[in-house]
Amino acid sequence: AHSVNLLPIAERATWREAEHLQDELTTVVVFGADGNLSQKKTFPALFNLMRKNLLAEDTVVVGYARAPMTSEDFRAVVYKAIYSVTVPNAPRNHFLSRVTYEHGLFDDVEAFHRLRASLEAREAEQLAAWRARYAGQALAGIEPNRVRLYYLAVPSFIYYSICRCLKDSGIASDPRVDRFVLEKPFGRDLQTCQALMLELSSVLSEKVSYRIDHYLGKELIMNLLVLRFANIAFGAIWNRQCVASVQVIFKERVGLDGRGGYFDKYGVIRDVMQNHLTQILALVAMEQPLSLAAEHILQEKLKVLSCVQPLARRDLVVGQYAGYLDEPSIENKESTTETFAAAVLHINNPRWAGVPFVLKAGKALNENRAEVRIKFQQVPGAIPQLATCPENELIIRVQPNEGIYWKIQNKVPGLHFHVAPMRMDLMYQSKYDAADMPEAYERLILHVLNGDKSHFVHAEELRLSWAIFTPVLHELERSGERPHPYARGTRGPVQADELAQRYGMRKFGSQRAPETGPRTHVGDLLLRGSLKDGRHTSPDHLAPPGARLEWPMQLTVPVPAKPPGKPALPADQGPADIGDARAPAAADGDPQGAKAREPRGRSRAHTDRGDRGHDASDEDDASPGPGRPGPGGEG
Repeated sequence: AHSVNLLPIAERATWREAEHLQDELTTVVVFGADGNLSQKKTFPALFNLMRKNLLAEDTVVVGYARAPMTSEDFRAVVYKAIYSVTVPNAPRNHFLSRVTYEHGLFDDVEAFHRLRASLEAREAEQLAAWRARYAGQALAGIEPNRVRLYYLAVPSFIYYSICRCLKDSGIASDPRVDRFVLEKPFGRDLQTCQALMLELSSVLSEKVSYRIDHYLGKELIMNLLVLRFANIAFGAIWNRQCVASVQVIFKERVGLDGRGGYFDKYGVIRDVMQNHLTQILALVAMEQPLSLAAEHILQEKLKVLSCVQPLARRDLVVGQYAGYLDEPSIENKESTTETFAAAVLHINNPRWAGVPFVLKAGKALNENRAEVRIKFQQVPGAIPQLATCPENELIIRVQPNEGIYWKIQNKVPGLHFHVAPMRMDLMYQSKYDAADMPEAYERLILHVLNGDKSHFVHAEELRLSWAIFTPVLHELERSGERPHPYARGTRGPVQADELAQRYGMRKFGSQRAPETGPRTHVGDLLLRGSLKDGRHTSPDHLAPPGARLEWPMQLTVPVPAKPPGKPALPADQGPADIGDARAPAAADGDPQGAKAREPRGRSRAHTDRGDRGHDASDEDDASPGPGRPGPGGEG
């Protein structure tokens, strides 16, 4: 286990109501303002906060980048970034009126002096307007609070230069005012991360550092602590005695999407697994904090991360999708960078000892999905007729189609006795208004302005998470071994299934077993007069070959296999999908066997249909039933 340094508990939390922002004078400086991240995330988030009256209308917004550009030209760039046909022009035009632009190198102190002069002039106008608006408070000597947010949407190796110039130019001089938002990646391993933090510590204190991980701002991730600690039912079963496995899964259909220059230097372990997925793991596995204050949440996350054992090579499978080396943005045509990784981690503490924690991430896979799957143990001492029921499972769908659902076993209505998995769900799209689901960056920027660090990454968390992955990353680099190949649009390399089977799972993702074919139910046979006294009334009074009476009210009859020569799997199904196929589907997508195996009076909406089509893999959602949206787009 790693050593852990606990922080002193503050007397009170730093969280404040968002409405108080109107009593502050706010300045936002975005470095790398012409970059992809700023245009896709930062400026749209700032605009939405102002449109929702969570960012003061007089906020000063300044973009800084190397490209020479006038403020008017830059506003045209920002206009494209924030444009939406559903939003009227008035709020958009007002936001653009608050935006200006400065250009210069990131290590040019003279350019930062020009930036300072521009900021001070605009902030003087801002203060004068505030005094005019609140003349009574101004006469009483009351001055507003000021917040300066510096958003560093640049590579981490530029952080020191920017922070040094901000300090030397006199712009960043008050820790009560300054807040720095730092984007990942924070190094490539433990050593480079520590070197980066040591360098930054000379110009930047931990108090003013907000290391952003946008997954911590997603609605379902923020709900994890409430789900766990506000519902007594989960508190009693959230342990090794009841939980069989925990999976944190991130899947993307897209490949590099033009990010090859960046991605090839890092790979999916550094880009996704070491940060996003490990942060989710910490929230799932941590003990209950004393409160939801940032300091208390941090202490419990540090405790559990210090108990995670370094990832062993035998517990890791890496892959690279076919065609990766042919991507135009990949310069090294011999690259061994992984685009897929499945890892099994172990937490050595009394609550989780022996429970495998699976982290799985990949690009160019069969679907877009991020979720947490918590599979529970089988019912001990179950009666024979229920002994083969699948285990309960709790799924927290982070994206897309956010939701929480609980898989239970249920008797299907009807005269026969048939038990099928059902889904008790909370689908956010049907329950909540879309306006209540802000983007992660909106929420996190608002938290920075509020001085709330409960959803940001502390330096000690970085150290502990890198300690988990650095040994195996170095081992991969030393060996020079090539990642396992896999076809685009599949679940990844077949070796991932082999790793899953070592831990008692059929595969990673849903554990729903493939069905062998349609079933004939006893109720149907009785109505046809073909079964009497539990015996099949064929001429020889025997059931069809291979049939078995599983229960006095259900006879399972195997369906003959398809004639050879007809493919049982979709054409695009890769090797890792073999064994996940269910009953062969008709060409129009309606499973021929499905209707045949449904008993009379049984609605398909009642059952857990499992994975549809290509990836009988991870889509295990029950059909949602009338009036409710399904999972949509997966499978």
